[in-house]
Amino acid sequence: MEIDHISFAGWEDCVRLTHQGVTLIVTTEVGPRVIYCSLNDRGNLFYVNADHAGTNGGTEWKIYGGHRLWCAPEVKEFTYAPDNQPVQVTVTGRGVRFAAPVEKSGLLKVIVISPLERKSGFKVEHVIENLGRQTLNLAPWALTVMSAGGTAIIPHNLARPHQLLPTHTISLWGYTDPGDPRLRWGKRYIQIRQDASAATALKIGLQNPYGWAGYALNGLFFLKRFAWEESAGYPDLNCNFEAYTTAEILELETLAPLRELAPGAVATHMEEWQVFDQVPTPATDEDVDQSILPLI
Repeated sequence: MEIDHISFAGWEDCVRLTHQGVTLIVTTEVGPRVIYCSLNDRGNLFYVNADHAGTNGGTEWKIYGGHRLWCAPEVKEFTYAPDNQPVQVTVTGRGVRFAAPVEKSGLLKVIVISPLERKSGFKVEHVIENLGRQTLNLAPWALTVMSAGGTAIIPHNLARPHQLLPTHTISLWGYTDPGDPRLRWGKRYIQIRQDASAATALKIGLQNPYGWAGYALNGLFFLKRFAWEESAGYPDLNCNFEAYTTAEILELETLAPLRELAPGAVATHMEEWQVFDQVPTPATDEDVDQSILPLI
């Protein structure tokens, strides 16, 4: 893995990580945010907010863009802790550790990025440590804000048995219209199209035991892998994966199980990222089976 420091999007000091053609850029003046992801310099797959790019400081939470670490369940006073201050960067034997300042709640949030072994892409470890005095009920929540114009692909029914009892559930938010034309409810996959003309937000969540979801954009496919613990309890009516979209963005969100995090305790959540080339945007379940499933 190659590591260097560059300026990007108005921030003077960012860390650039490159491994087998995949490049990530991580902010150090705010965040940490993984603000850039590209394969062979084919363009940024991650969204960057033009109004917030290059800024820092202040007491209000800013979207900035890219990939971030939050805590679920979503509570405005707790979840939206500002990440507007400089980040501590440490190169370790595994990769690079990015640690934000301790929040008012007493939480320390850390992202550790290391190269995947024997394949292109990165392992992204999310660490939350409770340095406060109170036990907190939370789940690490990893949100990746994708650039506009693509389509999310989410498996939901690949190997479910046909039986009398229901097999899985889907969570909906009050502002989500199940008939929204951005949604395609396939038998095996759910597809969500990011649409710049959309007037409303849309969000769904589900139990994803298959451990992957992705985003197709301009012939590229961004794949993230993550865990599912069948016996664990997850936020938002038991979701380990969620997707959210507006006229500007689409987010791929993964969640760890809920747990009581006592003072001094640590919770972790792992993702793996890969980017594949020459992957057409699918329109049907059969398209996903043909062009994307072999990559998994």
